[in-house]
Amino acid sequence: MAEVDLSVQRYSAEVIAHRHAHHQLVLPVEGALSLSVGGRELRAAGLSGVLVPGEARHAFAAPDPNRFLVIDVPLAAAESLGAAPWIERAAGGPIALDGAAALLVRAAAVELDAGGSAALRRQWAGLLVLTLAERAARAPGREPAKLGRALRYIEEHAHEPLTVAEVAARAELSPGHLHHLFRAVLGTTVQERVAELRLARATELLSRTDLGIAEIALRCGYADQSCLTRSLRRRHGVTPAALRRAARAARPAGPGRGGG
Repeated sequence: MAEVDLSVQRYSAEVIAHRHAHHQLVLPVEGALSLSVGGRELRAAGLSGVLVPGEARHAFAAPDPNRFLVIDVPLAAAESLGAAPWIERAAGGPIALDGAAALLVRAAAVELDAGGSAALRRQWAGLLVLTLAERAARAPGREPAKLGRALRYIEEHAHEPLTVAEVAARAELSPGHLHHLFRAVLGTTVQERVAELRLARATELLSRTDLGIAEIALRCGYADQSCLTRSLRRRHGVTPAALRRAARAARPAGPGRGGG
C-alpha cells in the first residue's frame, strides 16, 4: 500500500510546473513560496501552507532562500489515515497553521535534517496530516469554508488595521461565532493570529532584506519601530537588530533548488 512520505525541500527562483498523482502538503519552515494551483494564486509562508491536489498542474517559485516541509499523500494513504474527507475539502487551497502545528513542522524538519530514517519520516508525515485534519474537523458543516475566508482575509490584510468585526463580516459570521471558531479549531484568537502573521513577516524581512527596521515595522502593520521591538522581544527574546545580525551570520552562500 502506498504510504505518506516526508521531505525537506528548497525551491529556486526558476518557475517550475508539473503534476503528480499524489496529494501534496507544502508547509513552510522558513521563507515564502508562490504557487499557482489550477489557476489559483497561493502563497506558502509564515503560518500558511498549501495543499496541492493530486493530478493538479501547479507551478511554483521562490526568489529568496527558503525551506519547506513537503508531505506526499497518496489517496490510499489518506483513506487509511482517515484524512481523505479533509483533503478533498481543503485541496487546492491554503492550510492554516496554528502555533502548535508550526512547532511540529519545525521539529519534523530538524529530525529530517539530522538524517531521519524512512520509517521516522512516515511517522512524522502521518502525525502532521492527522493533526491538521483533526483540527479542521472541529469546525462542522460549512464553517471550514467560512474559517478559510477569514484566514485568507487576515493573510492579505494583516499589515492593515484590522478588527474582529471586519474579519467576521468577510466570513459571514458574527464576531462571537468567529471567536469561538478560532478557539475551537486553531486554539487562538483573531488578534493573536494577526499578531503572529505580522511578526512572521517582520522576521522574514529582517532576515532577508536590508530594509530599515522602521520601514519594516510600518510595512508589517506596527505603529512604529518600538512596537515591533516590544513584540519581537516578548515573543523571541531578541531585538530586531540582534535578529538581523544572527540571520546574516547564518545566511547560506546562495539559494538552493528543490522539487515540488
